[in-house]
Amino acid sequence: MRLIPATVRMKLAVTAASALVLISLMTILTLQTTRAAHDVVEQARESHERMRVFGRVQYAATRFQQLTYQALRFNDEDSTAAVLVARRDFRKVLEQVRDLPQRNERDREVARLVGEQAEQVIELFGRAPEIAHEIDRQWHTYGYKAALTELQTLSAPYDSFFKTVGEQVWTEDQQIAAATLRASAYQSSVRTVAVLGLVLGLLLTAAMFFVLLTRLGPGLKRLERGALAYGGGDLGHRVEVSGHDELARLGWLFNAMAQQLADQRDALNDSKSGLERAVVARTLELEKANAALAAEDGRRRAFLADASHELRIPLTIIRGEAQVALRADQGSGVETAEVCERILVQTRALTRLLDDLFLIARAEAGGLRLNLQRIDVGRLARNVANDFSTLACESGATVTASCDESLFVSADPDRVRQVLGALIDNALRHTREGVVIQVEARAEAGSVALIVSDDGPGIDPATASELFSRFRRGAARGDGSGLGLTVVRALAEAHGGTASLANRGGGANGTSCGLRAIVRLPLENEALNREVA
Repeated sequence: MRLIPATVRMKLAVTAASALVLISLMTILTLQTTRAAHDVVEQARESHERMRVFGRVQYAATRFQQLTYQALRFNDEDSTAAVLVARRDFRKVLEQVRDLPQRNERDREVARLVGEQAEQVIELFGRAPEIAHEIDRQWHTYGYKAALTELQTLSAPYDSFFKTVGEQVWTEDQQIAAATLRASAYQSSVRTVAVLGLVLGLLLTAAMFFVLLTRLGPGLKRLERGALAYGGGDLGHRVEVSGHDELARLGWLFNAMAQQLADQRDALNDSKSGLERAVVARTLELEKANAALAAEDGRRRAFLADASHELRIPLTIIRGEAQVALRADQGSGVETAEVCERILVQTRALTRLLDDLFLIARAEAGGLRLNLQRIDVGRLARNVANDFSTLACESGATVTASCDESLFVSADPDRVRQVLGALIDNALRHTREGVVIQVEARAEAGSVALIVSDDGPGIDPATASELFSRFRRGAARGDGSGLGLTVVRALAEAHGGTASLANRGGGANGTSCGLRAIVRLPLENEALNREVA
């Protein structure tokens, strides 16, 4: 079994794999050490913060005591005010103690004990005049020792409080010292790992350079000279590479390639000129055709948008004038009112038609704005079905809903409602009397499907895609502008979805048993995260 790889690739691969393993191990060790050091630093920071707070507690308690004794001594307003300020500061520092993070049960017990003892200290200093009077009485009655004993007894709460805080400060100081020692140990570990990694890295680098300088470098230079010779047209040059590894095989392949290139060069030179001329001519033709198609498409979209916008203004004026005339002639005669009413009906129909054309034009031109929200399309579909149920009952039809729960998409709720309304209205207009319409919303692979189906006569499958074109109507009964399905497709594509028609099937002898209009909206799509400008 060979311990040293025979090929240059294997040698480099073994060296690279060793370097990768080394880097991985060093990275893991460094990350673990860094994480442990970070934990130590965080512990030290928390301990330092706790020691700082408890130090402030000691200072505030001492100041509170000193100012209380000073107030007893001088008994003036300034001293009394200073005592009140000191007590307020003392309570603020105690609030900081209570706000400290409680790492364990001991910390919670210390916080509770400090709070209780602090309240006893505040109560003790609040009775300072009484305590001073009692000590004086003991002094005069029983002497100096009795007064001192009484002072020690009465100041026991303060001594206990000061002892508790001092012990906590000492404990946190010890924890900081221990954390510092651990951090130093981790620092030493990092240095050791770094030195070891440097040594191993140097060894691997030396091994790689040895392979590069002794074998790969000279072989590649010969191959480079051969490539330069072939590139310069000297196909008679031959590469000389000794050995039996892949460099030698590559040199032999270079030489074989040079012979093949020499054989094919003449044939290529003969066909090159004609091929270049054909490619240039065809490219120019394609560019001209593409420019013509783009210009035509731009003119078509601009015309639809401009025409819809310009025609809306006079129609609005006509409708306004008709409304004025209708109000003016309500008492003069029926004929004028009827004429005005017919004008209003026609202008409303034209306005709806132009609104649909304007929406389609803006969608195709990329100018349709969407108010994207996170909506439950199942709930929205049920609401739309309920809105149409009363209108359907008047014509003997039925509208029902069957929707999954929690189907959330990012979409414009008004536009989705418009899509469903157009599909339901299309089924009511273009199918038989008493049609049964069902609205469904369910999750599919990566999308939500909104389905409006009926039990009408269905459509010719060959014309299904054509019905989404402007002003195309099916063979069923009903009136309309022929833009309803076009609007549905435009709104679906503006949301990054699709719209399609298909017969339900299931009738006798495999015949159609109604129509299914399916709108699919993506659950997640980058196009939904922006408004179409």
